[in-house]
Amino acid sequence: MVVCAFWTEALSFTIDIYGLLKAEGDYICMEHKIEINLSEKVPEILLPTIQGPVESLTAALQDQAHVVDNETLSQFYRVLAASCFVAKQVSAYPDMAVEGLSVGIETLVYDNKAYLAKLATVQLAELDEAGLMKYLRQFRNQQMMIIAWRDQLGETVNAILSILSSLSDLADALLIVACDWAYTTMCNRYGLPRDTERTEQKLIIIGMGKLGARELNFSSDIDLIFCYPSAGETDGKRAITNEEFFTRMCRLIVKLLDQQTADGFVFRVDTRLRPFGDSGALVLNSDAMEIYYQSHAREWERYAMVKARLITGEEQDKKNMSSMIKAFVFRRYLDYGVFDSIRVMKRQIEAQLQRKGVENNVKLGPGGIREIEFIGQAFQLIRGGRDKSLQARGILNILSLLAEKGHILTDAAEQLAEDYTYLRRLENRIQEIDDKQTHQLPTNELDQQRLMLAMGVTRWDDLVDKVHQVMARVHSHFDSLVDFSKVFETTDNIEWLEIDDAGLSNYFKARNITASETVRQDIVEFCQSYPVRRLQEKGRQYLNRLMPMLVDSLLLESSHEAALSLFLKMLEKICNRIVYLILLVENQAVFDQLLRLAKLSPWVITQVTKAPILLDELIDPASLYHPPEKKELLLELDKALAEKESSDLEGQMDALRLFKQVNVLRVAAADLTGVIPLMVVSDKLTAIAEVIVEKVLLLCWQAVAAQYGMPAGANCDEVSGFSVIGFGKLGGLELGFSSDLDVIFLHKDAEIDELTCGNNPVSLGEFYMRLGRKIITFMTTRTFSGLLYEMDLRLRPNGKSGLLVTSETSFATYQKERAWTWEHQALIRARFIAGCKTIGAVFDSIRADVLAKPVDVDKLRNDVVAMREKMRLARLKKNDGVFDLKHGLGGIVDIEFIVQFGVLANASQNKTLLVYTDNIRLLLELNKVGFLTYLQQQGLSFAYKAYREAAHHAALAENPAVIDANLVAQHTVLVSSIWQTLILNR
Repeated sequence: MVVCAFWTEALSFTIDIYGLLKAEGDYICMEHKIEINLSEKVPEILLPTIQGPVESLTAALQDQAHVVDNETLSQFYRVLAASCFVAKQVSAYPDMAVEGLSVGIETLVYDNKAYLAKLATVQLAELDEAGLMKYLRQFRNQQMMIIAWRDQLGETVNAILSILSSLSDLADALLIVACDWAYTTMCNRYGLPRDTERTEQKLIIIGMGKLGARELNFSSDIDLIFCYPSAGETDGKRAITNEEFFTRMCRLIVKLLDQQTADGFVFRVDTRLRPFGDSGALVLNSDAMEIYYQSHAREWERYAMVKARLITGEEQDKKNMSSMIKAFVFRRYLDYGVFDSIRVMKRQIEAQLQRKGVENNVKLGPGGIREIEFIGQAFQLIRGGRDKSLQARGILNILSLLAEKGHILTDAAEQLAEDYTYLRRLENRIQEIDDKQTHQLPTNELDQQRLMLAMGVTRWDDLVDKVHQVMARVHSHFDSLVDFSKVFETTDNIEWLEIDDAGLSNYFKARNITASETVRQDIVEFCQSYPVRRLQEKGRQYLNRLMPMLVDSLLLESSHEAALSLFLKMLEKICNRIVYLILLVENQAVFDQLLRLAKLSPWVITQVTKAPILLDELIDPASLYHPPEKKELLLELDKALAEKESSDLEGQMDALRLFKQVNVLRVAAADLTGVIPLMVVSDKLTAIAEVIVEKVLLLCWQAVAAQYGMPAGANCDEVSGFSVIGFGKLGGLELGFSSDLDVIFLHKDAEIDELTCGNNPVSLGEFYMRLGRKIITFMTTRTFSGLLYEMDLRLRPNGKSGLLVTSETSFATYQKERAWTWEHQALIRARFIAGCKTIGAVFDSIRADVLAKPVDVDKLRNDVVAMREKMRLARLKKNDGVFDLKHGLGGIVDIEFIVQFGVLANASQNKTLLVYTDNIRLLLELNKVGFLTYLQQQGLSFAYKAYREAAHHAALAENPAVIDANLVAQHTVLVSSIWQTLILNR
């Protein structure tokens, strides 16, 4: 269909359509004439503005004989009326418009690679500077016309996201081309820039702001930071330093993109976000960048860097730079230290909102785009260090994640996402009017008509009302979701860091607080301690606010002096990390949770003192008081370790230690507050240990295998021929808060000359020995985060003098022929924990054979009694009126020995006694087989649970495992009576 048009005085088009119909191989020309009244499609005031572009388009269509339907033409005329920019480009490049009309504008969607491919069709390297600038500007204008056209026709969320992506991809492509051309040009003059090891250097360009987030708006400038990897010099005849080379190159890049010519510009370039801003060097090497961000950067620069994205550079250089930036931006803890800077930035935003005319600014006005972005970036800064998913870019993605993780309400996230989409569409269409970097609603009638047409409304007042409604809703969320309005004025006007005895007495008197001389001295000594006196102004402000909160909470209504003294010791150790002071002041929930647990257990304060990062766990009560199941623990640990490189041994160790500390704290909190019962406490603590042992074994297996190869047929992802067997409390599912792990290592039988398969083979015996040593090192090495568990391997065959790792046959032979009775007692509480399940099954078989062997009951009785007396003499804590929960007469060990005697004496006839390893279920089985009466089983079970609960709470109170003898007298009498009856046979 060939289209031509001419203007009538009635401001309508008469369009002649010459249809070519194909019939029997020939074309028959048929002439038709129709009239389209554009005043029905376009406001009358705008019709004259599109006359020129329509005539240019019509001529191009007629020349190229393209077929275009009436609806497509009508839509395009509306776009021309809404956007002067598109209209100008149609006049300049009518062939581009014809392509869009003929193939469908929706098909002209390009990503970065596609734009680069289009640019590569021209030999850009052969162009001089002026030629390149002309080409880049013309290419930019043509592609921006297509993007604006697509935007004007799209209304969905996906449509606006596609437009923002296209704008960002276009900018990336043009920036890469300018960078490559400038690099080639500079290299031709000065040679290749190289570091001291003669490695070629490439420029790293960091996209900031909306370019970095891939959310570029239509007429945005692009914020850039330039960097190069290392110092050095070029290798040409006119050698210059790398610093001078890249400075000249960056100036050329800015000129190629930013300079205004007859064809316009490519992008306005803003480099003021670089280190030291306008007064800083245009480009720095990576070492200088790192020094700046470690030592000189301000908090707002962290906020700006949230969106940073590396666009050019070698992959390894980009990876190194990205790691440095993330370390600067995202703290490993929940970063409440950023509150101050966010508060300042928010106040600056609020101050700007008072300016005249800003109410109609869709970016900077109250409830504008900036406020939505601020909400997302504030939460990213605070939480992104611990939750790496929040290090993503794209505000819509971040809002969705914040709702998914419960940081903001789902309704709020959905409203903000809807409002953001509307405002970004509106912003683009304001800028598409004439390609101007403006965010204001237009004030002249022509542009108002254009914007109304673009947004699909018929009355200007309706559009303004809609915009103000959207912005009012956004501003309401901005006020509520980023509420950091606290100030540092204390009501008592006390400078706590200068307080003395008299000042503290006045404070106590004013509040009617009664406190011992000891706690008074603790407070004064803390406030005058060296770490506290070293605090900078910001730390002093927060400590001045924290001290009255702390003192009043622990002394005002009821006295918790011991908790206060421990709290002060903790603060003395962590106050140099101001972020934790800020967290306790800014987050009332954290402060309240810590106080609650401190009153119940000094152990909690001790753990937080050792690992202040545990404070983060106090933020979410749902997580704190509901310890996860074993499956959830496995997923949590896998996620934590997935973020560590396989070669980062220290990082893996720290991740495991933090995992243990966090999850043991959760169990302690649930135990102290009565959320979970005693038996579940031990189950949870045992599950934590099992998950850690499983993961440590696998990591050590992979490390040893990487060095020495693996046994034949094995693979890296599954331990083969080696198992960890748990004894004692680990084997009996009865771990406490300070328990060590009793284990032995078993490996499969192997020929003495059998070797691993690898470049550095060793015998299988040596391989498994090294694996065992690696596990112990991994578990017991003290890192900055402490150790994982103490490991006790004395229950292996021949004890301390025995081999660290035992073969299955050696273990079986030892247990059947040389083991002592007490070693068989220990075997009752042993079970497979981790590693090769085949070896685990072999162990189960050996255990069953050994324990089911008929015994001389009298000899067994004598051995049990002798061992019990030996243990009591060596370990019993004797104090008047105090009962030793473990070794006292009628205590935990007596119950355990009763169970062990019963199992060894009866297992040959009752295989059900071999199923379980924990004492409570074994007591039930001993009742079923007739060894215990129902009353004996019940009495021993109640006593055992009471003792263990008291032992748990003693550990959490950091006290010895003793209790007032009167409190457990009923239990001790019962247990001693059963001991007399069953063991001593009296």
